[in-house]
Amino acid sequence: MVPAPASPPSPARLRAARAGLTAVFFVNGVLFGTWASRVPAVKEQVGAGNGVLGLTLLGIALGALLAKQLAGQLVTRTGTVPVTRAGAALSCLLLLPPAFVDGAAGLGIALLLFGAGMGLLDLGMNAHGVELERLRGRPVMSSLHASFSAGGLVGALAGGLAAAHGLGPRAHFALVTVVLGALAALATTRLLPSPARPARAQAVPRTWVRVPRRLRFPLTLLAFTGLCAAAGEGAAADWSALYLHGELGRSTGFASLGYALFSVAMAVGRLAGDGLTARWGALRTVVWAAAPAGTVFALALASGDATLALIGYTVLGLGLSVVVPVVFSTAGTLGGTAFGPSLTYVSSINGIGMLMGPPLIGFVAEAIGLRPALGLVSVLAVLSAVLMTAFAGRAAPQAAGLAAPAHDHATKDAHPEEDVMNGDSDARHPTH
Repeated sequence: MVPAPASPPSPARLRAARAGLTAVFFVNGVLFGTWASRVPAVKEQVGAGNGVLGLTLLGIALGALLAKQLAGQLVTRTGTVPVTRAGAALSCLLLLPPAFVDGAAGLGIALLLFGAGMGLLDLGMNAHGVELERLRGRPVMSSLHASFSAGGLVGALAGGLAAAHGLGPRAHFALVTVVLGALAALATTRLLPSPARPARAQAVPRTWVRVPRRLRFPLTLLAFTGLCAAAGEGAAADWSALYLHGELGRSTGFASLGYALFSVAMAVGRLAGDGLTARWGALRTVVWAAAPAGTVFALALASGDATLALIGYTVLGLGLSVVVPVVFSTAGTLGGTAFGPSLTYVSSINGIGMLMGPPLIGFVAEAIGLRPALGLVSVLAVLSAVLMTAFAGRAAPQAAGLAAPAHDHATKDAHPEEDVMNGDSDARHPTH
């Protein structure tokens, strides 16, 4: 039996939920930035070489990948709030073990656990963002990801200050755990309760990631759109200082501006992304942002000028900023009521991008040099626009608001699952 729809939350309640979820995204970003800023200190603590450290760092990716499969099931069964709350608590607590291990093996296990907590949080908070978008009737995902970007910058800056003042990872991580744990606990109390779900929607799938067969190809196109953008983002961030300092001969202080400008541009672009998506639609937002950004970055690389390189990194950050939020939001729309598996599928593939980008540039740079290798970042940015266009051609009849402004579909989008999952009985039950 389908439960009767609950009364829609008041505007004040929606604003409170958005503020709470924004804080959760910020916590996730600070956790990521905190860990990244103290990798050198942890490396020295465990006595690992570069190769061994690289292997241990894969633990984060593996843990996140495995946890996202479970998180997709839990979102379907219990709703998004319990998953988000558990992920936030575990992520904060599991930041501690990497600072207290003595060897590389212990670090690998600790990072596997930390990655699992982060994966659980990532899936839960993005799924709640999808629910919030549906209730508000307009995009919010991009601004939520802007909060993550801001949190990452805060975490990295705070980590640098902690290192400069001689604060070790143990004391630093313990302080961050307490502060962020309290913030996350408060923020998650403001989230919206998940709507009642039909009994069949609460059943755990027999496989970890099971999406309707006719949506697998569109979702794959969408996932690889995000993968290209995430790979370009990771490569640009990790290699910017090395390019400006090693290739163009600028000071280390000047070289640090590349990543700083890229990060600020990402945050600014994501703050503006919701308005752009509402005005232009998801397709045009991605195409008009990513393709020109890739072109400008390629021209900046070709010039060999450091100042133009900074401009290129800034434009690239603006262009790539909107892609991943749009991918997550669109995946949630395509998934209908049972959007957990769709988000899990897309998020799992998308998450590979950040890991794939930096080593890919390194391998290519060994063969042809760093500057032409960084040209792959431009290729990835343009390819994300191409894949989004291919996705739109395949899924436009199913994705309301994909190529047109969201306000033109206000009534239709109130129950997007009725359009997206038409003919799929398990996901046709309206929830709002």
